[in-house]
Amino acid sequence: MTAMAENWVDERDKAILETIYYCENCNMVLEPSDTDIERHKKELPHHKMRRVFIVRCGHCGNIVTDSHAQYSPERNQFWCKNCISETGVQSFHTV
Repeated sequence: MTAMAENWVDERDKAILETIYYCENCNMVLEPSDTDIERHKKELPHHKMRRVFIVRCGHCGNIVTDSHAQYSPERNQFWCKNCISETGVQSFHTV
């Protein structure tokens, strides 16, 4: 196993620029320091909260959410879905 493969989780975590929260019921974005997060957890437990990662595409440099990106442990990079579809999945997963 290579050193890259051993620490791919750490490398992936370094590529995450920001973490935000999204309440699907309120259609509201909350930052980690926002007091509404705790209110949602305590007072509105039925609301569906999602953690959203903001990442930079390692290929084109655009900033996207994790739902519009994929991580390649081979490259230690997130790529947006547009770049993956343009270059192909095989190219994305090979160095």
